[in-house]
Amino acid sequence: MTKALEANWKILVGVFAALVIGGAAVAFTGHFSAEKEKKAQEAYFNVEKKLYELKAKQANPPAGDAKTAEAKKNEPVDFTTVKKDLEKVMADYPRSVAAQMAALHLAGLMTEEKKFDEALSTLQKVESKEKGLVNTLIQQQIGQLLADKDKCTEAIGVWQKILDRKEAAFIHSELKLQQALCYSKTNDLKKAEEILTNLAAQAPNESMGQSTTAKEAEKYLRLIQFKKASGT
Repeated sequence: MTKALEANWKILVGVFAALVIGGAAVAFTGHFSAEKEKKAQEAYFNVEKKLYELKAKQANPPAGDAKTAEAKKNEPVDFTTVKKDLEKVMADYPRSVAAQMAALHLAGLMTEEKKFDEALSTLQKVESKEKGLVNTLIQQQIGQLLADKDKCTEAIGVWQKILDRKEAAFIHSELKLQQALCYSKTNDLKKAEEILTNLAAQAPNESMGQSTTAKEAEKYLRLIQFKKASGT
């Protein structure tokens, strides 16, 4: 049953990441001047364009005869240069939103390569006390990587930083669900059940994603209750 809970660990991360990264160009940090941020964003988007081109190539290899197409399909796409470019944005524009966005992409590539420790370190370097969308995603992903490393106590603490901010209310339900899964993973079923029960009872709010979260909460709640009843 625990495996069933862990199998669906990463919930809404991709959708939320696309939302945040797509809209982050208009966000500026309070201590980083608008002019410097503008330059940082320009540098970042030049790299982002290259990254998306490589990802498109990875997802849709060039057409050709069947033999060539199959060979291209299995040919790995080299992200080495783009990773260096993302690192350069981070180094050239520290404490900027652009650096955080670069770190998110770099950590994503590292995660795909199963370099989880490096991904975590990359995100921790750019985490700040800002309350904006991008830093919220940084902290959400840090918590996720910690949870995946079985450091659930630390993960719950990181997510709690976001839950304590009213500005991040749009993701609170998802984070509470992740916390519940973490509590379940550490066999604190009472706390997990408490959170899931509250989430399942929430009135649907499509704009806040609560409808999906409530359904997920109900599913995991049934699994936990079955686990308790069966003693597994």
